[in-house]
Amino acid sequence: MNLFRISTLAGILLLCGCQAPTPDQTRQQPPLFQGQSLRTAPQLSDCISRGWSATQVVAQDTTTHTQPDGDQISVFTWEDSIFADVSPQRKGADVKFFTTFRMAPQVIADREGIVKRCL
Repeated sequence: MNLFRISTLAGILLLCGCQAPTPDQTRQQPPLFQGQSLRTAPQLSDCISRGWSATQVVAQDTTTHTQPDGDQISVFTWEDSIFADVSPQRKGADVKFFTTFRMAPQVIADREGIVKRCL
């Protein structure tokens, strides 16, 4: 059963990956969620990364990674199709949550829920 889920998810990601916009293109659209935290940008991005790495929605995802870009830190998962941009602010950090394509609501809700818990 678990193998079926993994193969189904892999197939969906492959099909959508061919047509999905890049993260840079996705950033041109409004985020699915935006929030502020009193945590620093490194603390917030670390919390999101650990949360995404430690939880499983459909299958375990081993692609979670962070990518610094100046002061901003982006956290990516599911082959960069889900990501959060974390930027330092005067008091804490700002986060913007994106997906590069429409996916199952439970996947979005789970990943967004982790971002919200880290605030």
